[in-house]
Amino acid sequence: MCKFDPPNFNTPPFTPFNMKHFTLLLLLLTFFCRAQEIKVIRGPYLQNFTPNSGVVRWRTDIAANSQVIYGNSPSQLNQSVKDENLLTEHEVEIKNLSPGKKYFYAIISAGTKVGGDETHYFNTVPKAGSTKPVRIWALGDFGNSSKNQADVRDAMFNATKTHKPDAWIWMGDNAYSNGKEEEYQNHVFRVYQDTFFKNLPVWPSPGNHDYAGKHNPALPPYFKIFTMPTKGENGGLPSGTESFYSFNYGNVHLISLDSEAMETDSSYLYNENGKQAAWLKKDLEANKLPWTIVYWHKPPYSKASHDSDTEIWMYKVRENITPILEKYKVDLVICGHSHGYERNHPMVGHTGKSATYDAAVHKKANEVAPNQYVVKKGEGQGTIYIVNGSGGQLGGKQKDYPLKSSVYSNVTEGGSMLIDVVNKKLNAQWICADGVVRDMFSIEKK
Repeated sequence: MCKFDPPNFNTPPFTPFNMKHFTLLLLLLTFFCRAQEIKVIRGPYLQNFTPNSGVVRWRTDIAANSQVIYGNSPSQLNQSVKDENLLTEHEVEIKNLSPGKKYFYAIISAGTKVGGDETHYFNTVPKAGSTKPVRIWALGDFGNSSKNQADVRDAMFNATKTHKPDAWIWMGDNAYSNGKEEEYQNHVFRVYQDTFFKNLPVWPSPGNHDYAGKHNPALPPYFKIFTMPTKGENGGLPSGTESFYSFNYGNVHLISLDSEAMETDSSYLYNENGKQAAWLKKDLEANKLPWTIVYWHKPPYSKASHDSDTEIWMYKVRENITPILEKYKVDLVICGHSHGYERNHPMVGHTGKSATYDAAVHKKANEVAPNQYVVKKGEGQGTIYIVNGSGGQLGGKQKDYPLKSSVYSNVTEGGSMLIDVVNKKLNAQWICADGVVRDMFSIEKK
């Protein structure tokens, strides 16, 4: 606390000269005390990382300047980026970084410092096409401050203690129930700040709850909270919007779509000739990396808490968008919305209702052992569609659950996915809230 003893104005001598200096001293002390009171109330969190750059964001309770100091170790934070503008929403881009490298950092606003220890670090993205191992955490339907959410978080934290994730992708419905600022603060940042936000870049996708049931991208706080790549900063085709985008991580191409937005041409994701679908086709056409993962909120196949046979936002995507994904040999599609876990056989051409699935027609896979797929050069494999929507919310199923095309389904345990890509092999596991791995599979490309 700042304390000082003011002069006694009743005791001479007291002159105008003394008064002027006292006023200046009072102003300086007021500024100093005010600076001491500044608090970081959100973050730091990491956004839009590339091989050579990245964004560090945080929020303060009082407008202040922004500075990130960084370096090769916590004791050598000898590089700095500073913005003297007085802001409460701090967004600092660091440039001229080396690809695939670990840096330690701290943030500073008006003298208040956070970080500068072993847990505050960021890793730049490897060069596109690099065969350096990539670890991805996929989390869906989580921000509700439930015990399940905390347990799913802790299970992933414990499972990755010795090998941390490189990228964090979200399947939407990130903050219940309406994606409000305070809901993001209470149900998202409060829950993950100490464990993941300070050292794991997140590439999110929005859900219907993040949009509060509306379809106007200008409304949700989501778009003010996060910084997404819009210009192809990290590979992929520029989208010109934070609603949907793509990026590369090593030899994996990732695409985040928006199942909720009504685009400027009045189309939605499920319109095969709409703005988003047109961009998706071009992006997939341009992609030359060996692995492709696409993720968004409302799934094309589900019989958990939502029914893809009856809900237009789901069956229209199945009818109109899955053929695009399969044409360009997308490996994995991961969605949320339905509050369970469902994994389908590798499929092509299954655009009808669940009951119409025919393994002889729609399953396309060389399964050398249970849940082990080998893709021979020139032959290809069907796309694996996954519902990963129990990171916080949990439960519910349809009368005809599970999907006929399902390999494994579970609506009783919460969980999230860990995906490891090492050159030509992909391993995926569903880690439940109790730490048990209840589903796993692998794909190897010859």
